Amino acid sequence: MPGRFEPFKRLVRAYGYPLYNWWNHRRLARRYGDARIAADLYLWGQRGNDYERQRRRVARYLPVQESRILVAGCGTGRDVESWVRLSPREIVGIDLFSYRRAWDMWVARFKSVAPGVSTSFQQGNLEDLNQFPAGSFDLISSDAVFEHVRDMPKVLAQFRRVLKPGGILYATFGPLWYGWGGDHVSGYDSVLSGFNHLTLEGPAYKAYLEGLGQQEHSEHDGRTWIDNDLFSRLKPMEYLECLEAAGFERLFVAEIIDPSAVACLRHSDFDRTPLEKLDLHDLLVSGMTIIYRR
Repeated sequence: MPGRFEPFKRLVRAYGYPLYNWWNHRRLARRYGDARIAADLYLWGQRGNDYERQRRRVARYLPVQESRILVAGCGTGRDVESWVRLSPREIVGIDLFSYRRAWDMWVARFKSVAPGVSTSFQQGNLEDLNQFPAGSFDLISSDAVFEHVRDMPKVLAQFRRVLKPGGILYATFGPLWYGWGGDHVSGYDSVLSGFNHLTLEGPAYKAYLEGLGQQEHSEHDGRTWIDNDLFSRLKPMEYLECLEAAGFERLFVAEIIDPSAVACLRHSDFDRTPLEKLDLHDLLVSGMTIIYRR
């Protein structure tokens, strides 16, 4: 029966993963850590990076209940539901692309299952949030978006303006451009091709992308991001530098060390020569989570 093992999985996520991640963090910090970043948590792949855990982590710094939340880069709205469960006062989702049909479905669903939570969605550009007055939100949440932001300083300036003093900015994002699969396509066919976006040029890269088959022109087809050049192309440390320059106070930083990147770079058949000018840490980190205060 679908979902029969979900209670057991929840127990594992709630109690098993924290112990696993605590032990793994120490090992990864010694082997792959960057002293400049000094991440509070290193994860080995995506285990422990689920939405529920991230929401609980944010709740340590802010009482989510009764808060007003901006979900920046909400996509089709699927990650909004995990915030609705925490009973905020209002959630506003905004995305560069319009997914009106999916948004209307979510709004109708939330009216039924969470009538006390006001939810709405709109199309817009994170570089210009003038539709919201200063200090409009207690929390800005962003999942899988920062790696697509082309002008991070401009977006962070807007985030700081619409956040209340003491408000929280949370984001988890990746794959990062210089990591394995950083173009959201490379590596689909082999662990050894995960850095193709950095090692292939011109016709060779185009031919590789065409190997995926017919393009779907959706957020689930990485070539959509490539066609629109929607990548920040920042390295892990550069994200943190942007946050500091924007006037945010660091509370928590996590980095994901990608097992596929480690396997690729260690493989005897992989030629690392085209990557020799890049820092090893930047190649190994596929994602980050940040929690900062305004």
